[in-house]
Amino acid sequence: MRKDAYHYPVWLGLLVGMGLALSFSAAQAQPGGLFNDFTWGFYGNSREDSRMGREDIIAREGYCPTGGCVLRLDSVEVKPSRAKRGQTLLLSTTYTILTPEQLAIPVAITREIFYQGKSLGRTKSIESRRYNGTWNQEIDFTLPADAAPGIYRLITLITTGYGTAQDTAEFQVD
Repeated sequence: MRKDAYHYPVWLGLLVGMGLALSFSAAQAQPGGLFNDFTWGFYGNSREDSRMGREDIIAREGYCPTGGCVLRLDSVEVKPSRAKRGQTLLLSTTYTILTPEQLAIPVAITREIFYQGKSLGRTKSIESRRYNGTWNQEIDFTLPADAAPGIYRLITLITTGYGTAQDTAEFQVD
């Protein structure tokens, strides 16, 4: 057996370790640090479904494709609006997209929770591609067991290549 046969695994281990260390430090250098998107509470599963198709919305609203693009945040709700610490809430967002052509466009939804004017955390943007229509997107959110009682504000931001829309909902923790 050769005298330096163990050098290859040692060097490989050092290179892998350095790569992991660099990626970890790069993630921490991002605004808010490595875990900047999940600083308060627990965001669970998300679901998205279509509530109304393109033709129904065009008929209801008299949309004309020459009028450009429509991005509307129809509603933002927290259910229930009054909760106890540790309880799971449902964060619901309903939005409408209309474009001149029936193409799936990228949509990103981001939610941020505030208490007494201070941000407590933000979700990673939930990104999808959606065709024209009215969509409902829901995500489960579990309040921390040590959440302070009071009024909280949820700000929801929806972004597409055509623009952004934002709305706010409040909920109370007892």
